[in-house]
Parts: sequence; C-alpha cells; structure tokens
Amino acid sequence: MKRILCGLLAILLLAGLLAGCKKQEEQQEDSPAPVNTSEPSPKQQETYRIGLIQFIEYAPLDSARESFMSRLEEWGFDDGKVTIDYQNAGGDSGKADEICQKFVKNQVDVIVAISTPAAKSAVKAAGSGSTQVVFVAVGEPGAALEMENLEQPDGNITGVADIVAAQAVVDLARQVDPGMANLGLLYDPSCTLGAAAIQAVKNYCGQLEIAVTEGQVSSAEEVKDKMAELCGQADAIFTPMDSTVAASAPDAAKAAQDGKKPWYVSTEDMVQQGATAGVSIDYSEAGEKAADMAVQLVAGKSISQLPVYNFSGGRISVNQGAVTSLGAEIPEEVLETANFY
Repeated sequence: MKRILCGLLAILLLAGLLAGCKKQEEQQEDSPAPVNTSEPSPKQQETYRIGLIQFIEYAPLDSARESFMSRLEEWGFDDGKVTIDYQNAGGDSGKADEICQKFVKNQVDVIVAISTPAAKSAVKAAGSGSTQVVFVAVGEPGAALEMENLEQPDGNITGVADIVAAQAVVDLARQVDPGMANLGLLYDPSCTLGAAAIQAVKNYCGQLEIAVTEGQVSSAEEVKDKMAELCGQADAIFTPMDSTVAASAPDAAKAAQDGKKPWYVSTEDMVQQGATAGVSIDYSEAGEKAADMAVQLVAGKSISQLPVYNFSGGRISVNQGAVTSLGAEIPEEVLETANFY
C-alpha cells in the first residue's frame, strides 16, 4: 500500500510541475516585447533650439510670430521638446546682426527670421555653417538672400516668401481706374520692410508706362501732409509694408479721402485703419507655414527637401467706408473674394 501511495504522490507532483511550467510559458507569450529605452534617438535626447528674431514690432509681423508659436504648440512642441529664444531688433539692422550672431554662437539649430531685414542678418550670421535659417515674409528671396534655387535650396536657407503684393496692387488700382496715369508712392525709405515692394512697383509701372511720383517721409508726423501733397499730383497712392506710415494711417486715410484719391496698400492693418484697399499675403498663414518647416527640420528633413513657399495669390481687403466716401466702383469679381472692413 505504501508503494502505491508513493507512486500516486509522485505522479501528482509531476503533473503540478508540468502545469506550472505551461502556465509560465503562456504568460510569457501573452506579454508584449520589452521596449529598449536605454538609447533614445538624438532628437529625443536633445531639446531642439530655435532663435526667433523679428525686425520690428508691427501688426503683420506680430501676427506671423504669434501664429508661428501657436502652430508649434499644435504640433505638440512644448518647452520639453523645443526652446525658443525670441528677440526683437527694434528696427535696427545693426542690432539684428548682433542678435543673429549671438544665436549662432549659442548654437541654435535654426534661426527663424521674420521680414527681409531680419532674414538678411540671419543669413549673414549663419554663413555656410550648420545653423539653418527659415525666413518669414521676405519679398524676392532670390535677390534679397542670394538664393539661386527656390525649389530645391542648395544651402541652409528656406522659408515663406512675400512676392505677390506689389504688382497685384497696381493691377487692382488699374481695375478701379483703367485710365490711371500717375501713381504716388508714400513711404519711409529708412523703413526697409517695404523696399522690395517699392522697387517692384516702380519697375512694373515702368513696363505699363505709368508715371511714378515719390512721396517720402521720415516720421509719422509728416505722413498726413505728404498724403495731401500726393493727392494733388497723382491719380492714386500706394504704400508698401511700412511701420512709419502705419503709425499715422488714420490721418493718412482722412487726407486721401479729402483729396478724393484712392489709397492702396500692401498690408491689411492699414485697410482696417482707412486705406481704400490692399493686397497682401496672410501673415498668420505665413507664420504657420514657417512652423511647419521647422517641425520638418526637427523630424530630420534637410533644407533641400523644403522648397521656398510662395502664396498663389494675394488676399484682397477693402474698406467699405473709404470706398463709399470716394465714390469708387470696385469690380464685382474683386468684391466676391475680398475681406471687408
């Protein structure tokens, strides 16, 4: 009997042991494979560093900067993934140079430069080194930044261009007044934000055999009187992106209305303040496009894979009060797509 009991006990112990082994194997098969987190990729190890420079505080440029920041947040790039050193040059080209040189010295991964003057400083500081540059709202980047290939940049520069406004504004003015023979230019030559647009308008008017009358100012206090003067000399007046004129836009608009002449501009903020109409890019969208480029660089794309972004057309804006006061007739096809203020 003892031998029988011992044999049964041995069989039971063996069965229990086999069942335990099988259960352990099943648990191992059901568990996910372990993830190796001991060696994260370089992008996970380091915080991406952005040097953000804006040439001057001005509504369209502010809009581009704010949209850039918001777009990064939409992509999930918080302080843990990216650090941003934001600097404003206060309209001083020398200070812009110093800021960008400091960015390079601090080894930022990319300089995001808002406006042509800021982009020029960024490109100069970056040189042929490893620092990349993403520009925002640069008119004629090929000439301004000496870029030979905008479709496949061969250096360390790409970004969002602003090259649609100048000629489009002249075309709009001619739609309203086909007989326009003289266009007045109201701007501050020391405010380089609109330098490319002024030159583009001069060139285009030359091709169309439209005379150009210069109306340069050096301070906001001069704007109203210069506008009144131009109204006596030209059929219409044009102002590019210009912070000096914008600071006195309501007074300029009143002078244009008193002089019964339309005032066309390259930024929507001056239309909001009384200019007759304008054609501009969407600066909020420009900031978003620049953020998208920065995110793609973080993801490992090269500059050559990011062509310069060009807007297919400008956004027309119309001030209804100014049009009514002037008695002008805006073509129906323009009104169908315009923003009204």
